[in-house]
Amino acid sequence: MQTVLNKDALLARYATTEDGTALNHYTDCFVTRVSPAIDLTTFVRAFYTTPLFRSERLILRLLGMRSSDADIDALLAGRQQHFAAWTLEERTDDQLLMCDVNARTRSWFRVAPDESGTTLYFGSAVIASGETLPGSYRALLPMHRLYSRQLLRAAARRLERR
Repeated sequence: MQTVLNKDALLARYATTEDGTALNHYTDCFVTRVSPAIDLTTFVRAFYTTPLFRSERLILRLLGMRSSDADIDALLAGRQQHFAAWTLEERTDDQLLMCDVNARTRSWFRVAPDESGTTLYFGSAVIASGETLPGSYRALLPMHRLYSRQLLRAAARRLERR
């Protein structure tokens, strides 16, 4: 389900300025719940290792951006700052913000565990060049939103089966 991005989200810096002025970047936030209580590392690892995301990793490999499950583990353990086409931009105990190699998009993960499970958040930002979002990005946004929801669902299914 798509929801509003919280002000304390690491991704929020791409939605508004510090004084609350809206930016021209595209941002989104999708949310789902899983019954097990999980941490950020478990969520991100599940996300990047779903069959759906593995297909994206295959495409990236063809473009020369290799990645492995060991690379994910090294990123999550703090031993490296990159994974495939992304570099770590910022991390907290419950959030992770990644930047693509061209600094045009961001991927954001967040967990909010409680006594009955965990709320999983996944969001993106597409950075506007100048005043507007490039037309090619605008045209792809419906597909992007669908893909984002499917990626989050795939990770949640994997986590529910643990």
